[in-house]
Amino acid sequence: MKHWQVSLTIVVLIIVGGVATYIWKVQHSNSKTPPVNQSSTIAPAEQPAPTPQPAPHTPEPGKPTVVDPIAEFKARITKKFFGTYITPATSPVQPERFTGYHTGVDVEYTDTTTDVPVYAIVDATVVRNSWVSGYGGLLVLKGTINGHDDFILYGHVRQSSLPSLGASVKQGDQVGVLGTGLSHETDGERHHLHFAIYTGGSLDIRGYVQNKSELSSWIDPLSLY
Repeated sequence: MKHWQVSLTIVVLIIVGGVATYIWKVQHSNSKTPPVNQSSTIAPAEQPAPTPQPAPHTPEPGKPTVVDPIAEFKARITKKFFGTYITPATSPVQPERFTGYHTGVDVEYTDTTTDVPVYAIVDATVVRNSWVSGYGGLLVLKGTINGHDDFILYGHVRQSSLPSLGASVKQGDQVGVLGTGLSHETDGERHHLHFAIYTGGSLDIRGYVQNKSELSSWIDPLSLY
C-alpha cells in the first residue's frame, strides 16, 4: 500500500471514531436526563396533618349549666327525694314531725360531724340568710336557671357562715357550711342539706306542701344534673 493511502486510511478512522464517540455521548446523556414537562409544577413538600382540636362542650339541650350545691350531691340523696310524701308514721327518718310532699331533696351527711361546705350553683344574689323554724339556718339565693329567675334554697346551714343579705355570689363560690346536726343550727334536725328550687314569683320557703299540685311551682333539683 502506498504511503498516501495509509495516511488517508488513518484520517478516515480518526473521523469515524470521533463521530462514533460523539453519538455515544449524546445517547448516554439522554438516558440520564428525562424530558421535562414544562406544563407540570413541582409539588410542595408534604406537610403533617394538623392535630384535631376537641369540639367545645355543648350542654344538653333543655338543661342549664349548673354546679353541685354540695360534695357527692346525687350519691347522698338516699332518704327524701323531690315529691316524696312524708308522714310521721311513714317517714324514712325517725322521729319525724312533718307531713306533706317534699319540695326538695335531702342530702345526707349523718356519717360525719365535720363542716361540709355548700356552693352557689349559678351566679346569684342573696335574698335571705336567717334562722327559720324547721330549717335552722336558711340561705336563699336568686339566680337565673335555664333563662328563668328562680329561688335556690339551702336549709339546715350554719347561719353565721352565710354571706350578707344582698351580696352577689359567683357560680361555684362557697356560700356556707352545714349546721351541726341535732343542734339549734339545724333546728334539731340531723346533719344534712335540704336543697330546693322554687320558680314562683314570690319567695316560698316551705319544705313540704299539702297538695301534690303545688309541686308544679318547684323544680326537682336532680332534673338539672
